Amino acid sequence: MERHEFHDMLQQNRICGNERSRLIEKCQENGWLKVGGYDWQDDPFLEEYPYEFSRIDDIDALREYFERGNWAIRQGVVFDDLAFVNQVNGGDEWWTLKRDGEGWLAFESTSFAYLIEAKGRDAFDTLVRSMQLATPAQCRSLDYYDAEATVKWDIAHKALAAEHGRTLAQRAADARDAASALSSRSAGPHRESPSID
Repeated sequence: MERHEFHDMLQQNRICGNERSRLIEKCQENGWLKVGGYDWQDDPFLEEYPYEFSRIDDIDALREYFERGNWAIRQGVVFDDLAFVNQVNGGDEWWTLKRDGEGWLAFESTSFAYLIEAKGRDAFDTLVRSMQLATPAQCRSLDYYDAEATVKWDIAHKALAAEHGRTLAQRAADARDAASALSSRSAGPHRESPSID
């Protein structure tokens, strides 16, 4: 994607409203990102970087986002139930968050551009899919990595896509058939359990 097209896509998918407010509120827990944080303690008048968050829905576009590099501090992206906020101006240190109910759980700091350059696309995909498949509790304990995450993600989402591709009438017919089969099994004769004397 051309640079201007990529920038336009981020602008069109800008996060605002309550979701943006919750992300900014969460950033106040991070000394590098909060208002009056470490970088601005000596001269608060130099604090000029706004909080900007965009949504990306495709893992290839997410990878491209990190590969482009040189993002300003407080720039962030939301991908599914994950959020990544740059905590080093022009750097590659992403504060990693997992949605937990209405809020966000901070659990990691990740260098994505380095990961992509050093280990490649598959390593990036596996790490991100691991984070997506993990529960907030697994993220909190840093027990979220799964070497098979990409395969598991693909299998789960192909089945989901196939289900969504079926017509409503097909899904309703299957549901009726399943209910009918269950009903006929429960209406049949029951064998009494032997009594123990």
